[in-house]
Amino acid sequence: MAQVQSNTVQLNTVQLGNNRHPLVMLHGWGQNLQSLQPMGELLATRSQVHIIDLPGFGKSPPPPEDWDTANYADRIYQYLQEQGIESADMLGHSFGGRVSIRLAHKYPHKVRSITLINAGGLQRQRTLQQSMRSQWVRNMRNAFKISPLYRDALLTWHTQKYGSRDYLNAGAMRGTLVKTVSEDLTELARHISVPVLLLWGEADTETPVEMGHRYHTLFANSELITIPHRDHFMFQAEGSHLCSYYVDKFLAQLSSKELSK
Repeated sequence: MAQVQSNTVQLNTVQLGNNRHPLVMLHGWGQNLQSLQPMGELLATRSQVHIIDLPGFGKSPPPPEDWDTANYADRIYQYLQEQGIESADMLGHSFGGRVSIRLAHKYPHKVRSITLINAGGLQRQRTLQQSMRSQWVRNMRNAFKISPLYRDALLTWHTQKYGSRDYLNAGAMRGTLVKTVSEDLTELARHISVPVLLLWGEADTETPVEMGHRYHTLFANSELITIPHRDHFMFQAEGSHLCSYYVDKFLAQLSSKELSK
């Protein structure tokens, strides 16, 4: 494990291989670098792989304040600078995908390509009934906030009843979760021109496959591969071989195009 020192936060990382172009891998919310390590080991035959515990996860301490994805992108940019990486291929799962998109938009010269695996960053499409229920839940919480009696007890009940699993488990990272989960990266995606590989599990209920199709229309240069019967964590177990096959093929095509220029 390598420790990278920063003025704001320390990063715990794993580096694998030393071949060709750097590949930086970012995990999803509530996960850590170990979730991506099996796939990183497979991809290390082609790339110089950097797998990072994002601040607040794994062995990286939490940020000094509530961060949004722009703050996370700044820290990854700083890491690239520290490592002398001029340009990297980014791979992000779920929340890591949000950070990868933000990085590519904010620092386009630092990103050669992006692979998104079941990435977040787009607002979920809801039926009228789902939208009405969501509004009802918000209205209830707002009413509890101004209740003259039992305010704290009512808010605690509401959180336990309607809070998401990530929200309930976020602890000190709850403020960061609230800031990042509400971000809509639609307009950022429209302005990203680097090649993008979209890998999506068709059985994903956390970031449904329709988000993959929407991202495919937003990115100027993207390829979408949907995989039947795979969920939000389709890269786990034998799925690491399946995902690394598509990523390796994608990166090989990029390298081939560069050599032919």
